[in-house]
Amino acid sequence: MVENPKITGFSYFSSPEYLLQHEMDAWLPLFRNWGSTFVTISANFDVAVPEDFFDFAHRNSLDPVVHFTTALPAVRDFNQTALLLERYKKWGVNYIILGDQPNVKQRYLHAGWHFDALVDTFLDRFIPLALHAIRIGLNPILAPMMPGGDYWDLAFLEMVLSRLKNRKMDDLLDSLTLSSYGYTFHKPLSWGEGGPERWPGSKPYQTLEGQEDQMGFRNYEWVQGISQRITCQSMPVIILDAGRPNPNADFQHDDDSVHTLKNIIKGCQSHQSEVNDQSNDLIYFNDQVLACIFSLDTLKAILGDHFSIDGVDGIFSNSQIEEKNAKSHNANPNKAFHHYLLLPAYASGVSDVVLNKVRPLIKKLQPTVGFSLEEASHAARVTIFPDPFLFKDEQINQLRAAGCKVEILPDSGIDIATVLQG
Repeated sequence: MVENPKITGFSYFSSPEYLLQHEMDAWLPLFRNWGSTFVTISANFDVAVPEDFFDFAHRNSLDPVVHFTTALPAVRDFNQTALLLERYKKWGVNYIILGDQPNVKQRYLHAGWHFDALVDTFLDRFIPLALHAIRIGLNPILAPMMPGGDYWDLAFLEMVLSRLKNRKMDDLLDSLTLSSYGYTFHKPLSWGEGGPERWPGSKPYQTLEGQEDQMGFRNYEWVQGISQRITCQSMPVIILDAGRPNPNADFQHDDDSVHTLKNIIKGCQSHQSEVNDQSNDLIYFNDQVLACIFSLDTLKAILGDHFSIDGVDGIFSNSQIEEKNAKSHNANPNKAFHHYLLLPAYASGVSDVVLNKVRPLIKKLQPTVGFSLEEASHAARVTIFPDPFLFKDEQINQLRAAGCKVEILPDSGIDIATVLQG
């Protein structure tokens, strides 16, 4: 099993006092200890972030990401902005996020909020900057939408990608990375799992009974689902401000938010097969998630009076220790396989019906697939396709006696998919 890449990152403080040398000296070296490979810094188009910040980041083996959180500049200001991008590239920046929440009214001057033309207005400013970024070797990231927002975020994103496609911006689409806010809205981490394909009945500004929507941590899956449908390609995405309870600033220290943060961190550190698919608390990121960014401003608000280097270390270091202990506890050194999917083989060969039923399981959990009871006995976990004639109770009990954790799948393909979705 290939280990999930190290995707943890931090968004540095927005307050300017934390750009003082002694603050950067105190915080940036710790990020690598907490599993980080990225550090994001908020910026505007008027004044550059001090070069010292990028020097500190590179010195600590961190990949800096510049997030422009103010409105994109007008086309007439392109030359000045282009020089700013070139300066960041010279300072070792590889990724830039162009804009923030363009689907929110307060991001525009009153005269600039024209609902019908809003997407085109945004694109007229975004496209020249993104193309220039590509030309000088920067990787442009599309501004994250506010989940919901004054202009429904999914509709805004769909129109952005559709119009880029209509304008024949194929090179830009091929180089573009998406972004998503990882707000939980006080919902379980499983809320909205599977994106629009699983929840086709989701409607703007209302959640119908029995449906879930993008208003949760899994917003990134909805962003990916929209991009897959419009561009017919899987686009990379980064998650920003992971685990924030809500987009507003009116929240204080609470243990539930800390617990949620720890579960997201464990997801960043886990193998796919090590995540319990029956749990609402643990997640696995697909390989198109480039980074899961935790905001130090949000951590400061969540921890309140307990915020300090030691307080943050208690969240990230303890999560890594718990993860290592869990791996050690669950590991069985006498087993050759971690997870084995035991399928029936008939005289006529392998049934297409069986393969179609278990395809979602294979795709999600990536077990070793085989047809041998003897081979299955060498696995720590065995999932069995139900066939009482080939796999009798006595044989199943023999697997358990061999130290295997055994589970029997339901017969229905729909029920198998339901089990996978938890």
